[in-house]
Amino acid sequence: MDIKKILSDYHKASDLEKLEIEESIKNDYALLSDDEKKEVQRIFLESRDEIIRQGKIAIKELTLKSELERVSQYISMSYIAKNYFGKSRQWLNNRIKGNTVNGKPVVFTGNELKQLSSALDNLSIEIKDTALRISN
Repeated sequence: MDIKKILSDYHKASDLEKLEIEESIKNDYALLSDDEKKEVQRIFLESRDEIIRQGKIAIKELTLKSELERVSQYISMSYIAKNYFGKSRQWLNNRIKGNTVNGKPVVFTGNELKQLSSALDNLSIEIKDTALRISN
């Protein structure tokens, strides 16, 4: 019983196909020994944990993308890329959007996220200081 393949097929299946897969799983599971059932349960739980982990990563990436797209209306992402990372605007956009580069999805590392947060914080201070100076 290839649990990972079954789960993959199940997530892609129509409602009717899901019912057929569920029935097949029940029938196959009933034929397993106790040790085999424990192994199937272990694999199922690992697969479930991996799906949850991937879901959390996707939510984090979508939240980041949404927040940065909102902010990018007001500040120059080219400026941030060049002055805080020494990179091009495209480099920064690829990470914001999670684009695939050379066959691999690119994302921010933990350090790059800290650096980006620091850049946004520095810019916010500059904007606030400028606002205070021109209001006096």
